[in-house]
Amino acid sequence: MKCEECNCVMQWRSTNKVTNLSKFKCPNCGHVQVGENKVTYHVGLPVEEKPKRVPKYYHCKDGRYIVKRRINKKLLYAGSYADEETAKKVVKELNECDWDLNMMEKIYEKLNITKVKRIWVCA
Repeated sequence: MKCEECNCVMQWRSTNKVTNLSKFKCPNCGHVQVGENKVTYHVGLPVEEKPKRVPKYYHCKDGRYIVKRRINKKLLYAGSYADEETAKKVVKELNECDWDLNMMEKIYEKLNITKVKRIWVCA
């Protein structure tokens, strides 16, 4: 925000939380202005919330997609898959059954996934 009198950059002084209007003071001439503070970085003031990051529960290593998740310090390993789409489908099904690894055979049957060498592949 620029000062109306001397065109100098204003300094933020305070913000009314009810009206969301801020007071600014010119360090050069001392003029005080009231305006809306577009960017708020100060403690206690409302700031724009970032969208919460949704975990993928898989990562790529050596061309394979490893599906795993840590729950209560316990690592749950759900397999190694040939492509990202298969890994996404498996993660989606595991989220629906609360990561019960005993359901893996039913998930493989439902998604028509077979094992080729050491990698699970969607047929």
